[in-house]
Parts: sequence; C-alpha cells; structure tokens
Amino acid sequence: MELEVTWGRAIRVWWAYLWRSLLVGILGMIAGGIVGGIVGLILGVIGVPINVIKIVCGTVGVLIGLPISIIPMKMVLGKDFGEFKLVLLQKQQN
Repeated sequence: MELEVTWGRAIRVWWAYLWRSLLVGILGMIAGGIVGGIVGLILGVIGVPINVIKIVCGTVGVLIGLPISIIPMKMVLGKDFGEFKLVLLQKQQN
C-alpha cells in the first residue's frame, strides 16, 4: 500500500541519507587526500609543474569521489523505517 509523502516521512529519509553521505564524504576526503598526496608527491619528485599537479590531483579526487557518492543512496534504498520501508517498485506495463 502506498503511503502519503509527509514532511515527517521525508525528513526521516533525508536524515538517513544525510548522515550516511556525511560519513562517506569524510571517508572519501581522507582517501582522496591520501591518494592525492601520493600522486602529488610522485609528480613533484619527477619535476611536474605545480599547476599541472593541482589539475591532476583535482581530477583524481573527482574520480574517487563520484563512485563513492552512490554508497549512501544504496544504503538507504531498502531501509526499514519502522512505519514504512523505502523500496523500488517496477511500474506496471500497459
């Protein structure tokens, strides 16, 4: 049975997604910082200009962050909120 979308239900789903996003975002920043630091150090040692290092490390950060950003959504889909469960339903084909 479909439930009405209320502010209370929306806030519960939003909060479930928000805190997971923040946690995953912090972990992603740590991972990106470590990888970016290593890449930057290697590029610096071999003499790559600082402007190029910034571009490369920024790109590496995006390439790490984008795939990680789906994790909180995957965690919330299917979650049981007590009164309701967030699920995906296949549309009926006519």
